[in-house]
Amino acid sequence: MQNRVRVVGSGFTSFSWRGQTLMWLDEVTDTGQDPGVAPESITPLGFRHPIEIVTPRFLGMGTLTLQLRELWNEPVWWQLTGLAGTNDIISVFEVLAAEQSDVTCTMIIQPPGGAPPRGKVYHDCVVTGIDQRERVVIGALSVPRVITVAYTHTRPLT
Repeated sequence: MQNRVRVVGSGFTSFSWRGQTLMWLDEVTDTGQDPGVAPESITPLGFRHPIEIVTPRFLGMGTLTLQLRELWNEPVWWQLTGLAGTNDIISVFEVLAAEQSDVTCTMIIQPPGGAPPRGKVYHDCVVTGIDQRERVVIGALSVPRVITVAYTHTRPLT
């Protein structure tokens, strides 16, 4: 019997930066997008409760947290297409600011049994943080690094 519950690992979920699947990616966390400002209650003087709740009609930015494994001969952010050769977070900012096209990330969820994939495309992705702390521990086998990426909006994968 086939599972109805989504299985995350085992090749059922993939994530790409600018169309290139991130091979050494362990984890992706998407904060989603909250309203750009909090809803507001309207309570006129003399009333005991709000008579209306007003809500915004725009979203704030979303954030992706990517955990990748560092390779021997390059900083972890070089795994993101277009960032090879950059030296630090400032040079990453400069390269992405000079980009003429929308930098996208894509999460693809591939159900088993030949069902069509679903997922999300994240638009206007910008690296906003790179974890460069060093922690060397006896018994550790690899070095996990976290890259933070902000995005402006998403659309369903079509």
